[in-house]
Amino acid sequence: MPEKFSQACLYRSDKPYELFDRLLSRILEDESAIPVITGPTAAGKSRMAMRLALETGGEIVSVDAMQVYRGFDIGTAKPTPQDRLAVPHHMLDILDPCEGISVATYAEQASGLLGSLLKEQKKPILCGGSVQYLSALLDGLKFIGIKPDPDLRVRMARQVDNRGLEASWHLIQQMDPRSAEAIAPADRRRIIRFFELHQQTGMTKTALNEASRAGGPRFRFLPFWLDLAPRQMLYDRIDRRVHAMLEAGLLDEVKGLMDLYPDFEDCPAFRGIGYREAVSFLKGEISASDCREMTARSTRRYAKRQQTWLRKRKDLNILLLNHDKDRQEAGISP
Repeated sequence: MPEKFSQACLYRSDKPYELFDRLLSRILEDESAIPVITGPTAAGKSRMAMRLALETGGEIVSVDAMQVYRGFDIGTAKPTPQDRLAVPHHMLDILDPCEGISVATYAEQASGLLGSLLKEQKKPILCGGSVQYLSALLDGLKFIGIKPDPDLRVRMARQVDNRGLEASWHLIQQMDPRSAEAIAPADRRRIIRFFELHQQTGMTKTALNEASRAGGPRFRFLPFWLDLAPRQMLYDRIDRRVHAMLEAGLLDEVKGLMDLYPDFEDCPAFRGIGYREAVSFLKGEISASDCREMTARSTRRYAKRQQTWLRKRKDLNILLLNHDKDRQEAGISP
């Protein structure tokens, strides 16, 4: 949770409408900036963005790596048809499930869209929790064109396997300590990728990241982090959301998508949280109760990773829905 931030950018209340009023007042103070509403999954981002769009006449731009896929609706908590009639939404349903999209491609398309909306004097509102996409936009990342080289990847994989994972990770630690902190010693895929990029560019991952941030963001953003405290409050909400998705027909949705895309095992969209567990259930590999619990557990872990990323940033206005009144009255951060 946001304990490392100063109280100056942390707005705390046990009343959602008070947090929204604070959000709205900050946005009205700086109407030229693009509002960004992010936070962990199930925190209430979409609901807050909808209310903001209705209040300001804005249009919502999704920052969600799964909502880009057509037909993947229930498990991604995609806006309802009614919401999409009430408020224009963008960056939804732009890909078939067997297509992939890189962070660079998303950032390029979203930036072009933001420029067009501003030119038309429309108010974009970014909403979502896909942190790599958010980083690309908030930090104005300029991606260095590096084309995939399957042969090189095979060679690097062979070198890593011959050297051993632990020894390869220690080599990264010597070459690029900051990258080593972010790569688990057992993460073979990312270790191989590090050496692949280094071979292609002659630069370490950290050097590439610094070069990509040199230009700065293209737009001025006003970002907000919406979260709940205590953490169990968020986890309870995640459990309820998973139950609601299953009740709403998630398994039927996935069954229909599997029938529509026979090569589903090779499609990136089917690897999303909720979808991979549903596929396992429909293939008879796990029980219904396991499907539910595994989806909830994966979602909780994902929310924790999102919070870890958010905690590292220093540019976020925090909107904290806090129901831990004893700690609140004592002035203790969650």
